[in-house]
Amino acid sequence: MTGNEFGRRVLQGFAFGIGFACAAALGWFAMRELAGLSIELGGTLSAKAPMRAAVPTLALPAAGDVRVASHRVERRHGDTVVLGMLRNDGEAPVPSVRVEAAHYDAGGRLIDLCGWYIAPKLAPGEDKPFKIACGGTPERPSPESASVKLRVVEAW
Repeated sequence: MTGNEFGRRVLQGFAFGIGFACAAALGWFAMRELAGLSIELGGTLSAKAPMRAAVPTLALPAAGDVRVASHRVERRHGDTVVLGMLRNDGEAPVPSVRVEAAHYDAGGRLIDLCGWYIAPKLAPGEDKPFKIACGGTPERPSPESASVKLRVVEAW
């Protein structure tokens, strides 16, 4: 083996090692981000997904302190859209709220369930508008509903 060939093989091995390390780091980063996202959405990616510790000194507002003050339902381009107003009746600000819209047919059967995070801070006594769209399109419209029931699922 000549000196040039040896140097070329060392360089190729080094490049392979760097490529493998980059691929492993990218895979680790993707799994870490997906695990964090699944926890935020209420599920877990694996049994070893880290749990977020509760802060005992932090007083979180109850979901009952935030309510849907008013709403209306519209059809837009095949989608069912709920537009409404949230109100914080509590004494503490609420950084995030999740509202759920349950759509029922005329027989009272659940036909669709949509939820949305309303991220803007909601101060005590403040009203904020929200919108929930279930994702229908003109090609695949969301089902027609006879009634919609809204509830505040989480407020934290």
